[in-house]
Amino acid sequence: MGMALRELVAEDNSFGPGHVFSELLVLERIDPAAGTAIGSATPGRTLTPDERDAIERSLAGLGTVRWIADPAEHRTEDLMPIPVGAAIVGVGEVVFDDAGALVPVSLWCGGLCGIWLTYRIRLVGGEWTVVGPEGPVSIA
Repeated sequence: MGMALRELVAEDNSFGPGHVFSELLVLERIDPAAGTAIGSATPGRTLTPDERDAIERSLAGLGTVRWIADPAEHRTEDLMPIPVGAAIVGVGEVVFDDAGALVPVSLWCGGLCGIWLTYRIRLVGGEWTVVGPEGPVSIA
């Protein structure tokens, strides 16, 4: 989960590599819309302490991480993140298969600014590596 979120925030954030958000507002529960931008209104399970720790370590150096429960509480009426320049990020359940793992992710940076995709992660040379998006990508 952490590797996928780091790839999303650092590389595929739709602003380009090197962009820095003022703050990373990370959903403390599984994001039901991660990967697709279309999800159930019911939030998923709470991330475990180990998952949260791994995500925080992976996002180190990319901005201040703050855990949030409800993304709606961190958006203005015109759908901009609060604070200005922040991004709301989420991760879905990891699905393992014979080729590695699929990790759905989401990044919300405004009413017309966001990206939802699923990363393929594989074991390469004994190390887990993000090898790229797999499947549809939604971007606004």
